[in-house]
Amino acid sequence: MLSDKIKYSTDLLQRHESTALNMNPDGYYVAFSGGKDSQVIYRLCEMAGVKFKAHFNCTTVDPKEVLHFIHDKYPDVIWHRPEKSIFKLIEDNGCLPMRNMRFCCRLIKEVAGVNHVVITGVRRAESRNRKDHKEVIISCIGGEDKLNLSIILDWTTDEVWEFIRSEIGYYCELYDKGFKRIGCMLCPNVYYKTRKEQLLFSPRFEYPYKKAIQKCIDKGNYQDFENADDVFKWWIGGISKKEYFANKQQTKLKL
Repeated sequence: MLSDKIKYSTDLLQRHESTALNMNPDGYYVAFSGGKDSQVIYRLCEMAGVKFKAHFNCTTVDPKEVLHFIHDKYPDVIWHRPEKSIFKLIEDNGCLPMRNMRFCCRLIKEVAGVNHVVITGVRRAESRNRKDHKEVIISCIGGEDKLNLSIILDWTTDEVWEFIRSEIGYYCELYDKGFKRIGCMLCPNVYYKTRKEQLLFSPRFEYPYKKAIQKCIDKGNYQDFENADDVFKWWIGGISKKEYFANKQQTKLKL
C-alpha cells in the first residue's frame, strides 16, 4: 500500500538525518528537477520534518515550462547554473554526448551535492538499467564524499501520481502535453521516440545543437558524415553509425 511506502520513506529520512547533518549543517541536499519524482521526494522531506534544501542544476537545455514551474511553485529551490552550456561542452569535447559517454551529466549534475547526503528520485520502475539500483550509494568525487539516498526506489509510477494528487495537487504542465519524463531536451539516455517528440515540441533546440556539431566538424571530427544535419539526424536516431550508414545506403539502392 502507498501508505506503507510513505511511512518507509519518511522513516528512512529520519533515520539518516544525523548523517546528513554531520556531513553538512544544511542537512539533506534534495536533487530537484521539477519532475514528478522530485516533487514527491521534496514533499516527503517536509512530511518527515527533516532539515533539507532543494537544489536545481540547470543544464541549459531545460524546457522553459519546467523553469517556469519551479520558479512559480518552488521559490525556495536553489538554482545552480553551469559554467559552460551543453553546447560549449560539446564543442570542447569535440563530440556529442552518447548513452555510454554522458560527459554533460558528469560535469553538470553528478558533481552536485558533494559533502552532502543527496536525496534522489530514482525509481527501479523507470528502466531496466535501474532494477539493481541500491538504496544507498556512497561515492567519492574529486576527493570529496557524496552519499546518494533513493527514498522512493520501489515506488511505482501509479503510486507517484496518487501521492501527487493527494499530497501536492499540482505538477508541471508538460505531463498533460504527453511528456512521460522531464529532463534535458534530446538527452541521449532517453528513447528515440521521446527525443523525436521533444524535437517536435521544442524545435528551437535543433539549431544550437547543429551549431555545436559544426564546430566539432571544423575540428576534424564526424568527417564520415555529409554535414551537421546528417550528424544530427544520426544522433537523434539513437543507432550505431554502422546501422545508420547501412540504412542510408539501402535507401539509395531503392531509389
